[in-house]
Amino acid sequence: MAVDSDFETLFREVYPRLVSLGTLKTGRVDIARELAQETMVRAHDRWDDVGGYDAPAAWCRTVMVNLLIDHHRSASAERRAVNRLAQRPGVREMASPALDEWNDLLGSLPDRQRLIVTLHYADDLSTGQIAQMLDTTRGAVKAALFKARRTMRRHLEEGRIHD
Repeated sequence: MAVDSDFETLFREVYPRLVSLGTLKTGRVDIARELAQETMVRAHDRWDDVGGYDAPAAWCRTVMVNLLIDHHRSASAERRAVNRLAQRPGVREMASPALDEWNDLLGSLPDRQRLIVTLHYADDLSTGQIAQMLDTTRGAVKAALFKARRTMRRHLEEGRIHD
């Protein structure tokens, strides 16, 4: 019964944070919940290993980030296909849902910068933690944060949000 109790404690702590991370990354709470649920199912399926880790929450966050990357790749391929279809005569372009200003700002960033900004601000991870998670250097993470802030500031100053 301790296994169920330990997993339930982890779930209650981590799941809402994974949903927040996913929502900021995708702009859609339904997708974020789905990916967070998949992450927790994987943690439960591997609980004999995951439960023994020093930081099971970090393992879950890494799985979530990988699922978000996979989702982004799939969504990008889908958008490209829709755009190709939209360019055919007689096909109307599909309207995208309106996002709030933060999501618009995030949307102005390249995918890797968007992910790093989300991990840093939404999940309150340090540059070292992000570097470890993404298998890169702290300097690369700091550079990405600097560039992302500069881009977002420029977009705000130019009023390019909600165009």
